[in-house]
Amino acid sequence: MKIATPFLTIFFLMTSFSVYSQNASSLPGVWKGTSICQQKNSPCHDEIAVYHISKTAKANIFEINGNKLVNNKEEEMGILYYTYDAAKQTMVSVDEAHGNRCEFKINGTSMEGTLMSKGELYRIIKLKKDN
Repeated sequence: MKIATPFLTIFFLMTSFSVYSQNASSLPGVWKGTSICQQKNSPCHDEIAVYHISKTAKANIFEINGNKLVNNKEEEMGILYYTYDAAKQTMVSVDEAHGNRCEFKINGTSMEGTLMSKGELYRIIKLKKDN
């Protein structure tokens, strides 16, 4: 029994590392879905979102070039940098100057997130990775 315990510990650690690597390495690419406004009396509009995700040179930092579809063409909204947390399977971007916080929970080839603006829920975003 003492031999099995170290083996199981090593197996668990290797499996955990494998899951981390797979998820982190599968983030780059094109993700599409919905971005639904939660503040109906605002300039916000529901959108079809297209996010182009790429890895930066910094550890655990990803760049998202966020676009929206208008008349079947992508319009650029801007680039944000997200910190990836492997343990929580989340990506978070904070814009303190504008009071915005965007957080995504990743589950395989889908991710769901929220955009909070000045402490208020502004958008709910649901994306799936294009193959």
